[in-house]
Amino acid sequence: MAAKSLLGSLFALLVAFFARALAWQSNLGVLHLPKLYARAPIAESGPPPLVATIELDVWARRVGGPQPAYALPHQGKPAIRLLVWIGYAPDPHIRSFGHLALPVDPRAWAPQLVLEPEGPSPVIQSVLESRLKLLEVIGGHQLRPYSLRFELPPGLASATCFRLLERSYPDHKQPFCLPVEGLGVGELPAFAALPRRFREWSGADAGDEVRTVSVCDQLAPPQRYTDGVPALWAVVGPPRHPHSDRDWGQHLQQIAIRTVHYLAYHVAMGMSGLLLYTDAVQRHYLRRVPALQPYLTAGHLRLVDWDLPERNHADDGRGRPLGYNYDQALVTSHALLGLSACGANLLVLTTDFDEYLYSPKPGVRWPDSWAACMPRQSPPPQQRPVAVWGLMRFELLSSAVAPRDEAALWSASPQPAGEEAGAAAVVAQSPLLAYYDRRGAEPINRVHAKHILMPGREVVSFFVHEGAPLHGARQFVEADCLQLLHVSNYWRPRSHGGNGSLQHLDAGEFVEFRHWMAAGAAAAAAETAAGGAATATSR
Repeated sequence: MAAKSLLGSLFALLVAFFARALAWQSNLGVLHLPKLYARAPIAESGPPPLVATIELDVWARRVGGPQPAYALPHQGKPAIRLLVWIGYAPDPHIRSFGHLALPVDPRAWAPQLVLEPEGPSPVIQSVLESRLKLLEVIGGHQLRPYSLRFELPPGLASATCFRLLERSYPDHKQPFCLPVEGLGVGELPAFAALPRRFREWSGADAGDEVRTVSVCDQLAPPQRYTDGVPALWAVVGPPRHPHSDRDWGQHLQQIAIRTVHYLAYHVAMGMSGLLLYTDAVQRHYLRRVPALQPYLTAGHLRLVDWDLPERNHADDGRGRPLGYNYDQALVTSHALLGLSACGANLLVLTTDFDEYLYSPKPGVRWPDSWAACMPRQSPPPQQRPVAVWGLMRFELLSSAVAPRDEAALWSASPQPAGEEAGAAAVVAQSPLLAYYDRRGAEPINRVHAKHILMPGREVVSFFVHEGAPLHGARQFVEADCLQLLHVSNYWRPRSHGGNGSLQHLDAGEFVEFRHWMAAGAAAAAAETAAGGAATATSR
């Protein structure tokens, strides 16, 4: 009996170990380290400038070992990369255009971080990645977080635990541990064959040295995705209510349906799925919506933990107050940091729910565009590998639906007409295909473009419309290859007589538009309706 009990305990520990190893890494492999302190000159406080205590939020990510699938040339050396934001408690509403801004001038000051390994190894000084030279062609420096890194010597390549400090507060130290990733999916066939009740068992403490399956392999399994056929994931920030409405259930129910429309279309277009940043309340409610379950189960929808607070506040006369998306630069930078450990077989599209990826060439889906018309190198004489692909955006309007009624289209749940109706039926009911027939004749100004990025090339100082790749170049994609359709009245009437910033747009001034998927969607809808009618008759 004792031997049997011991074997049972060992088996339970093994199952718990593998369960933790295989779990979805909802932080993208990034560890959040809040509340480090430093002293720095506060911007626009002088002369002479006020030197005050500031708060550092740090996000840390291990990169460079073991190498990812389809590794890039620079990815062989182990390092810890950091994303750093600065807060100033006396004034939490420093901002620009509704987005959070740094209280310091990054052209005059940067954190000086120190990494302490277990002694007697020497401490390691941080290296600033977001150097001013990289930012020469980018404005709005105070809207962009810092990027730093610690290069790990060979003796610390597999070390997991450290302490972090800022030199101006040397006795304030943040202990942390970053486990090494890289347990290959191919190493676990025996575990995959275990009964589900064992695979989901997690009652035992398997320790803190569990070597997890790489988030890169979770999002871009190397047996399916290569540098010639890369996975493409959309990244969207937390779906907060713009006015901090307390009816969370109703708001998030509508967000769930908008997510269904977004995913049904984009999965049909070949995209791998959506990385949706969420706080604890959003995750709780979204997981309870039945319409999202197929996408959560299939892995097309990945909820990323993002528990930063809301920052709503009254107008204090200093311009547009902080908005629901005040942390947009941090969200994108977090995704780029987390996935910077990945190789050339994973790309991300930084976007919003009201933007839809579109190829004007009928039948062309992802990754066909990657193979056929997306540039790999910048033009001569540089000819550097492209790391950031700019997508031109086109406004999209409907002549069939009034602007004030468009938002309701996107929050109306698709209604499959039969038990056998699947994803095709949901796509067939996409408002994009059914109602939108006018597109801007010219793209929105390039300064407002959105981007596909290769995180493995380490893109830093990203805000909304541009960033600086450390190992590559930026290049625009021709509009006849790939573009983004921006649904102007997706959330509220903003055009064609509306009261918003785009009210000058008029559907009558746009060119005719019909998505090439619309004909197939209409046929699928008719077939589904016929099937539903036949089922009802047979009953």
